[in-house]
Amino acid sequence: MIPQIRLPGPAAGWTSKERQAVADDIGDICRREGFFFVRDHGIPVGLIQDVYAEMRTFYRLPSDEKNKYDAAEESQFLGYRGLGRERSRTHSGTEACEQFRIGNVTGELTLPESVDFYHEPFPKSLELFHRLTDLGDGLLAACAIDLGLGDDFFTGYLNTPLHRLGLNYYGASHLSDVGSKVNYAMSPHIDLSLLTILHQDEPGLDVRSSDGSWSEVPTEPDTLFVFLADYVQRWSNGRHRAAPHRVSAVRQDRMSIQYKHRPDYGVVVAPLDALTQAEPPKYAPLDTGSDYVAVLKSILGT
Repeated sequence: MIPQIRLPGPAAGWTSKERQAVADDIGDICRREGFFFVRDHGIPVGLIQDVYAEMRTFYRLPSDEKNKYDAAEESQFLGYRGLGRERSRTHSGTEACEQFRIGNVTGELTLPESVDFYHEPFPKSLELFHRLTDLGDGLLAACAIDLGLGDDFFTGYLNTPLHRLGLNYYGASHLSDVGSKVNYAMSPHIDLSLLTILHQDEPGLDVRSSDGSWSEVPTEPDTLFVFLADYVQRWSNGRHRAAPHRVSAVRQDRMSIQYKHRPDYGVVVAPLDALTQAEPPKYAPLDTGSDYVAVLKSILGT
């Protein structure tokens, strides 16, 4: 059974008391499993459906039209990743999905096009992105409260954050199209982010519990699925658990909306001194600039 949390409406309007209440609700979940459904999040179901409509329109375009938005290091990895473009981190093949990324960029790196170029096909998705940013801020503040750090602890790392929205399409034929030798469409992994917020139009996402078992995440139209990621686990020295996940071999065409909450470019994430008093650091420092770019370059072969 996946835990479910009821939120006090849109996160941008939460009071300190409401953030504390959310922290009380999710604290034990974050320490045990690191994933949960949220209800009453304040994001209109109609907006989410509008995003799926944008995705259907885009993914029906001819390949040469989609490839105009090619994701590469030069685009700060915004844009389109064609079928088979992303290499698996666990097997010798590629991932069986098409993807598009919109979101924030850093001024420390150049862009070949205006960021608006990559956002142009997805105005409703950009609106959803901003709403999910507010929700991510609220949930991250609740995590900080549960860790005893204070609700504004992470704000100093979120001045020009590199939040991203992934618009993912898993076709029923994609596994065979890429000649996959495995029975899943996206390899098991932990996200390089603080936390991830996800909605899917069809089942397919699996999440791994702390006992090692895999569970299918059901589709629930009025809820969003949240799972903690590498950076919160690393900063908290494992007190909050990142949730490994994968996408199984889909039974029919599937789309997912995947928002990743990230800090500024170049922030070094390492176990906090305040959380390593009782036990030594379990994780090495990770640079969210150079280390993150190196991972993406290896995955995309750029």
